Amino acid sequence: MNPSPQMEPRPHRATLIATIVVVNMIWWIVMIAAIGLGITHLGSCPLHPYIPIYLIVLGASSILALCMAYTMSMFKDGSVYILSTVCMTCLHIFSFCWFIAGTSWIYSVYPPNYSKDGPNLYCQRTTYQFAFVITTLVWVTLAVLVLFGCCFALLTCCMTVVATRHLIPGRNSFYGATSDYGDV
Repeated sequence: MNPSPQMEPRPHRATLIATIVVVNMIWWIVMIAAIGLGITHLGSCPLHPYIPIYLIVLGASSILALCMAYTMSMFKDGSVYILSTVCMTCLHIFSFCWFIAGTSWIYSVYPPNYSKDGPNLYCQRTTYQFAFVITTLVWVTLAVLVLFGCCFALLTCCMTVVATRHLIPGRNSFYGATSDYGDV
């Protein structure tokens, strides 16, 4: 008796799941670190006092979004799924707006003064650099995703055009004919 196709192990699926788990674990660690750095250095960036707050809110909203995604995967239908979907949509819109605001706060003061000794305003080095690196990595990831999406869309369009040429008959062709009309 042959096993059904659903019972056969799929190595690519296991690899995908392992990759998702590892990326989730890394993101959890980074977001917990963002919250910790933001709380620890809340008053340590008079140059732009919203940068530690940006880290706290970014970390908390990301962790909340992950928890809601886990909830949505457990409940495939029903009121919990609908409520989670609505909350997740609102959270993503808020997170996107917050990310744009944080980007403007971080990049507007680049490079900041890290020394407390001068008359200039300063920002704590670790807090600023962490926020700068996280924000830059998210922008790079978004740019790569948009680039891959555009390449995929272009490839799909090209394949559709090529397939359409084979599906639509020419003016002089006739389906089912064994020779051209002029040969008869």
